[in-house]
Amino acid sequence: MASLEELKKRLYKEKEVFGERMISPELARPKRAKTFFWHETVMEVSRSRWFLWALVLVFILVLLGFLFFIFGSPTIFKSQKVELKIEGAKEIKSGDRITWQVKITNNNSDALENAALVFNFPDGAIPMSGAKPEGVFRERRSLGRILPGESALENFDSFVFGGRGASKEVSAVLEYRPSGGNAVFAADASFKFSVASAPVTVSFKMPGDLRIGQQVEIEIDYGSQATEVVPELSLMLTFPDGFEYISAAPAVSPQNKNIWPIGDLKPSQTGSIKIKGIVRGVNLESKVFKAALGIFNETDNSFLAYDETMEPAILHAPFLAVDILVNGQKKYTTFPGDTLSFEIRLKNNLPTEVKNASLEAKIESANGAADLGSIRVVGGSYSESSGSILWNSSTHNEFKVLAPDAEDRVTFSIGVKNNMPLSSESRRPSIKLNVVFKPGGEVAGFAGSDVSGSVALEIKMSSKLQVSARALYTNSIISNSGPLPPKVGEETTYTVFWSLANMSNDIDNVVVKSSLPPYINFKNAIMPADADISFDKASNEVIWRAGRISAGIGFLRPAIQVAFQIGLTPSQNQLDTAPVILNATEVSGRDTYTDQILNSSDDQISTDLSDDPNIGFSQKKVVE
Repeated sequence: MASLEELKKRLYKEKEVFGERMISPELARPKRAKTFFWHETVMEVSRSRWFLWALVLVFILVLLGFLFFIFGSPTIFKSQKVELKIEGAKEIKSGDRITWQVKITNNNSDALENAALVFNFPDGAIPMSGAKPEGVFRERRSLGRILPGESALENFDSFVFGGRGASKEVSAVLEYRPSGGNAVFAADASFKFSVASAPVTVSFKMPGDLRIGQQVEIEIDYGSQATEVVPELSLMLTFPDGFEYISAAPAVSPQNKNIWPIGDLKPSQTGSIKIKGIVRGVNLESKVFKAALGIFNETDNSFLAYDETMEPAILHAPFLAVDILVNGQKKYTTFPGDTLSFEIRLKNNLPTEVKNASLEAKIESANGAADLGSIRVVGGSYSESSGSILWNSSTHNEFKVLAPDAEDRVTFSIGVKNNMPLSSESRRPSIKLNVVFKPGGEVAGFAGSDVSGSVALEIKMSSKLQVSARALYTNSIISNSGPLPPKVGEETTYTVFWSLANMSNDIDNVVVKSSLPPYINFKNAIMPADADISFDKASNEVIWRAGRISAGIGFLRPAIQVAFQIGLTPSQNQLDTAPVILNATEVSGRDTYTDQILNSSDDQISTDLSDDPNIGFSQKKVVE
């Protein structure tokens, strides 16, 4: 390697050439890798700092929003700051004047505009004056403007009636619009109270357990607890389903069968009403009797009770149980000409035997529906004078001794008349059966008790709805034309008559239907002109909507009749035949008494015209 001095000389020598350096000095090597690493690290640190600052900013904004939501701005309206409260007595006396105070407080910094208060009175409340409005009893008052921090007080009064212990409730709704806003807000409140006492009382005296079909006596006691006369009182009873009223002492008004006028009741005065009746139902069924003592308004039949009570009772199977099946069913609707087969089932529910039992079945035939001459009895006898069938130990051996839990049965049958004598005063036809099953004497351990069993059954009879279809060529209310006998290729017209008859009950939705063969034309000539008769070309069906047909039409009064015209143009293949011009006619309707759908029909009609006496044998078949 040349010395440093030599290199200096050569460096400044003109046109000197140096050879290529083979290895770069260590101090001259570039440090790119270290420089690049430092640049990336600085960039990452810078990004991390910006990300952290962004997170801090987001957190601060979320925190400020949360605090704003919780504490709000003092200038924003809050519906929660409008308070509505109802105050009044927690316990009241029935019939007294009651006052409730409604307090409205506006705790906002904005006023309430167009404020209105709706107050709902409780059940059993009546106004201080005037008649009670129909429907819900409520009052609406306009309060106008309620300033910030201001309170408004409103009092509401009414007389309140209800039985002791009854729970009642009043409620109120405030409607308003915040000042400067368009939205309508509402606040509501309610207040519950109870009826603690009444100036008069009412209560029941009756057994808690009742026997099905047995007669029971119910006593209703009432009295005054007031220091003054309570005027113009009435007692109202509500009986459960299945209760058959027999009598009452004192007697009830025929106009209001469950309301007894009591009149003025003096302080400490008492009274009672006794009711006799029979309860029907099934074993272990619950029955509830209700009584109310108060003011009865005959004008609108409303009743305001000073006091009311309910008395539940459980039905039990009678000691001697009786049940009836008619044609194998417990409920049955019969029809004219029907035969009724009765099966009376019996059971001894006593813990001891019953000797020499007897069973009586009394038959009542309303409007003569039953054919009493057709009665057939097995093991018993029928008495025409009493209208009863009797079974006893002499005619039915099993009645000599009935062991505990023993069961038995007797049977008989009776026919239903096909036609009945009718008059304008005729009752709706039915057959009633009243059955009493009793022992021959006192039963051991039950002396003085009525252990007999009874059951009653009414079988309603449906009406007889009949339709008649006939056709005429001569002497018709609609003039007919065309050749007789009918000729191939030529049209002959006929008039069809439909008649309806209805025996004993009104029938609704009566519809008569028939159809025309494809070779018959409906001529659109109808009598009377306003009869509801229509023709469907798609099905060739003629329909008469007759509507409601009264009882006795066609029996007591003339039948209802309509007519329409049809046309026959015979074809060659009908030569020497009597073509059908109207298919079979059918009628249907609903019996309003039995709720049964009744049906009837009449045969098809051909060119034989059997109902036209002026048509000879040679005029019936098609000719050329």
